[in-house]
Amino acid sequence: MIRIRWSILFFFFPLLILSQAKTPLVSYDYESDAVYTKELRLLKNKAKRESTAIIKSIAELSYNYKDWDTAIDYYEKLLVDSPTAENYFKLGVAAARKSLVVSRFLSVPYILKAKNSVLQAHELQPKKMIFLNLLIQLYAEIPSLFGGSIALAETKADLLRDIDPVEGRMMQAYVLEVKNNYEASKSKYAEVFRYFKEEIPAPEQWGSSLRRDLIFDLGRAAAEFQMEPELGIAFLDHYLKDYGFKDNYPLEWAYYYRSKIYLYRKEFQEAEASIQKALEINSNFEEGLKFLKIVKLE
Repeated sequence: MIRIRWSILFFFFPLLILSQAKTPLVSYDYESDAVYTKELRLLKNKAKRESTAIIKSIAELSYNYKDWDTAIDYYEKLLVDSPTAENYFKLGVAAARKSLVVSRFLSVPYILKAKNSVLQAHELQPKKMIFLNLLIQLYAEIPSLFGGSIALAETKADLLRDIDPVEGRMMQAYVLEVKNNYEASKSKYAEVFRYFKEEIPAPEQWGSSLRRDLIFDLGRAAAEFQMEPELGIAFLDHYLKDYGFKDNYPLEWAYYYRSKIYLYRKEFQEAEASIQKALEINSNFEEGLKFLKIVKLE
């Protein structure tokens, strides 16, 4: 909802490695959003006075609307007067996401900017969970030529587990997927699922307790590793029900993974209905079209 090779450079925040499918991230046509373009224009006119508050407003606005070029530009300006961990982190996210939409060659500077910025955020706040999450993904995915390190990613995942057992185990499972050690990865995911069954069994508690990306990732893991189908469907249903503008994973992919769970449970009608919903959202959804053919053969 990915392998160590050049295509790695295209999958950041959150970068989950799958043998079956590669979950993309949501993009947004901000240039066609009249509300955003008007607000941005007004703020840029005010920014001529070089107000730090206005620069911050532009950085945050463009970040929220996924205008990564503007976000990078203004977070770099903001860091001159406000070198906070949060600002470094958001610069890193914007740079990582920008790397998705440019050529491989042009993506390298953005990747380096992302790694360096998130590392700076982590150094300022070493126990901040969301900073560690992205840092682990960057070090696991970036080739060693550009400063990546699986060993460092593993060390940071162990640190994260000490801070937050669930998030840490999720990142340990993720790094094991990067290493193509799927049996060990599945075992880690199993630990997380056991935790939820014991500690947070009620779905109505998830919204206040869990990150949206984590909810999606658990549903994806259930689908790809063919485990805990009831929980997997519940997680994906929760993600679908509360889906909003700020979510990182496309809606059709949640339906796709739910369809995969139904298929391995041999609930063929439900599997077809779910993948059809995915295709209603995106008729050019390549993975969905392929999967529909498989469902129809059953």
